[in-house]
Amino acid sequence: MKVAQLKDNLTWVGPSVKEIMWQYNEIFEHGCYDGIQLPDQPFVVDVGANIGLFMLFIRQRQESAEILAFEPMPEPAKALLHNVENYGWTKVALHQCALGREDEEDVPFTYYPLLPGNSTRYPKQKELQKRVLYDFEPAAYIDRLHSGYEVRTDVRRLSSFLPHDRRVDLLKIDVEGAELDILLGIDPPHWDLIDQVIIEVQDLAGRLEDMCDLLIQHGLRPTVMQAPMIPTAIVTYVVYANRPSM
Repeated sequence: MKVAQLKDNLTWVGPSVKEIMWQYNEIFEHGCYDGIQLPDQPFVVDVGANIGLFMLFIRQRQESAEILAFEPMPEPAKALLHNVENYGWTKVALHQCALGREDEEDVPFTYYPLLPGNSTRYPKQKELQKRVLYDFEPAAYIDRLHSGYEVRTDVRRLSSFLPHDRRVDLLKIDVEGAELDILLGIDPPHWDLIDQVIIEVQDLAGRLEDMCDLLIQHGLRPTVMQAPMIPTAIVTYVVYANRPSM
């Protein structure tokens, strides 16, 4: 594990210092989650929790937040647990599994040691990103960043973990290609309990429109913005959706 100094009194642990700093800037300097509104004592579901920087964002806004987190990759999950323990956070539950539209056993994912936040079930979807980044950095460097190895993990449906009688104040999804799979793993009664969603999505094969249509179908009102710090040619967006009553 590497240690990044984020502020004078704030350090963070993760597999890659460069990626820690990138994620911190994306969240705290460029404001990719600034549209989120949280009540007192919110219940937050963090899918693709990585090393826990989104949790830091939530805890800085609402220290009393209860967080249900999912991170299937062993190295980021280990770092997340270290960070949670280091800052003495309570009311955080981490499940080291992936989520999808149906339960599956021993599913192959690709883990990128130099780019752990890009680890994915669908590595072929990284080809557009690589081609675009070749215009910014030497091809050998980009290829090295996207050099990964197989990690196998179980996949579960999100509804398997959600209470039947509690509102979800925020569902955050950042899972590198499996966003629609996860939404399709939510049962109708649980959709009615979800008040707010924020999702990072790469718009391949009409995925952005499909996702917005699904959110609208379940009573949420989506807005779309370009993802900060990502070249526009990679067609990556942040979708924020809430219920009109909020």
